[in-house]
Amino acid sequence: MNTPRTIRAALVATAAVCALGSQLAIADGASAVTVVKGELKGGQLRLQGSNAAPGIFVIARSATSSAGIRSDEKGQFSIQASGFSAPDCTVTVSDSGRTPIATVTLSGCTPSVTPVPSTPAAPTGSCVITPQSGPLTVTAGTSSVVNFATTGCNTTFNTGATPTPVQWKVVAGTIPTGMSGPNFQGQTAANLIGTPTVPGTYTFTLQATDSTGASDQETFTVKAQ
Repeated sequence: MNTPRTIRAALVATAAVCALGSQLAIADGASAVTVVKGELKGGQLRLQGSNAAPGIFVIARSATSSAGIRSDEKGQFSIQASGFSAPDCTVTVSDSGRTPIATVTLSGCTPSVTPVPSTPAAPTGSCVITPQSGPLTVTAGTSSVVNFATTGCNTTFNTGATPTPVQWKVVAGTIPTGMSGPNFQGQTAANLIGTPTVPGTYTFTLQATDSTGASDQETFTVKAQ
C-alpha cells in the first residue's frame, strides 16, 4: 500500500517531468525573432521587434557593422546605432542563437555595393593573399567558418615587441548575409564567421595590408546552399 509520503513524492516527480516536457516543447517550438520596424537613414539604424528570448542580448549584423541591445522581460527590443552601414541594405537579427535568425531588408537604405573588379589589384609588395582553387560552399542555416590566408606578410615592421596583425577589409561585393568579417585569425590570416541565412552565390574582393603598407587583393566566391 502506498503511504501519503510515497504518493506526495510520486506527484512531485510527475510534476517535474511535466515541467521539463513543457520546457522542451517551448525550446523545440521556438519561433524566429520578429522585426516590426527596420530602417537605415544617414547611417542611423533603427530596429524594433519582439519574440526574442527574454533578457537576452539581441544583435543586428550587416556585412560591415553590428549593433545590439538586451531584450526586456517580454522579449521585445529596440536597437539604435549611429555610423551603421549595410552595403546590401540587409541585416540579420538574432538573440544569441537561442531562436532562429531573422533577415530584414532595411527601409530608407540605398545599396552601396562596390562592383567586383574583373581583375583584382596586383600586390604592391611581398604580402600576398592565397587564392581559392574554386567556389567555397557553406550551408544556409548552419553556423559556418570561411578561412583566408596570406604569405610573405610582415607583422613586425616599426611595431617593436608587439606584432601588428595583417589588416583585412572587403573592398567590393558582399559576403554571405548572416556572416561577419573578415575577422583576424592569428597574425596573418582571417575568416568569415556566422550563420548564412539567404541562399545564393556571393562574390567579393578582400584586401590585406601588412605592417609595411604592402597590400594585395583577391576575389572569392562563396555559395550558401
